[in-house]
Amino acid sequence: MGLPGALPVLNTKVIEYAVKVGLALNCKLSLSSKFDRKQYFYPDLPKGYQISQFDVPIASGGYLDVDIPIEFGGGHRRFGITRVHMEEDAGKLLHTGNGSFSQVDLNRAGVPLLEIVSEPDMRTGIEAAEYAAELQRLVRYLGVSNGNMQEGSLRCDVNISIRPIGQLEFGTKVEIKNLNSFSSMSRAIDFEISRQALLHSQGQADQIVQETRLWEEGAQKTVTMRKKEGLADYRYFPEPDLPGVSLTEEYVDGIRDSLPELPEMKRRRYEGMGLSMQDVLFLTNDNNVAEFFDATIAEGADVKLAANWIMGDIAAYMKNEKLSINEIKLNSHELVDLISSIKGGTISGKIGKEILFELMAKGGTC
Repeated sequence: MGLPGALPVLNTKVIEYAVKVGLALNCKLSLSSKFDRKQYFYPDLPKGYQISQFDVPIASGGYLDVDIPIEFGGGHRRFGITRVHMEEDAGKLLHTGNGSFSQVDLNRAGVPLLEIVSEPDMRTGIEAAEYAAELQRLVRYLGVSNGNMQEGSLRCDVNISIRPIGQLEFGTKVEIKNLNSFSSMSRAIDFEISRQALLHSQGQADQIVQETRLWEEGAQKTVTMRKKEGLADYRYFPEPDLPGVSLTEEYVDGIRDSLPELPEMKRRRYEGMGLSMQDVLFLTNDNNVAEFFDATIAEGADVKLAANWIMGDIAAYMKNEKLSINEIKLNSHELVDLISSIKGGTISGKIGKEILFELMAKGGTC
């Protein structure tokens, strides 16, 4: 908040989380990295600069594998990760509807965050949204963040540039902010691609300028927010108030050994069990659902039957009651008993459904 005499202190948990994310994204880690000052004079950073990482980020050169859902064309895509760096968050500007004044909320100023920069490997709004959704799954699996966009725990800005077929260099890039859902991200990107392509086709490519635009959800279009600063305007220099970060191989190996089974690994394992991609994507979307499924089949339940029950009646009940799988009364052992009772002919499928709803609402042993 720029208070006189206040100095920054490095939160060691941030280093652990940054290493976790870097390893999960298949990055090369920098055993020695440093912090830099980025001149960032906005009302939401009163001290007039942001502590970030510039030329030596903690992780770089990785990739993220994503499975595109069948309804969007399907297939596996690999998106490059340029870098993962640590920095401090800014405050939050609150603008009035009529634009007469703005307020600033400094509650999150100085809070640590990780910024993940991707390579320009995405070609559509859907691909970008699926990439962002996979990142959300990843940080939730790792326990690094709850990834909730509505709380600001996960925020996404996108850069869009187009190029005529056959041209190697990308055109002028335009940044879009104010994207508060994956669906709005997808629509904003597709709108901006169309806007730039139209200017190209009309011989007005020079009107595509480096700027920051906002996505207006009501109008379903992007609008100019501010002309973009160049890299030189940030005037980076080493942060004098924070020491560099030195990691040992032992520390990194310890974190690597503690990593859970990540979404991509889980999807491949479930595919190997004979489940369809639709089943696989549903079951791995929420780590708690995946753990419930794993516990059910570990007790001997038929893989496809367990998947069908979880994706069908159990998912419908959770959605209707607005509960997570950890909040319903049913446990995996009870689901196993129920499936075997129906499969063995002890009870009918119809009776089984009635028992299932009783178990989800009240618990018990079937």
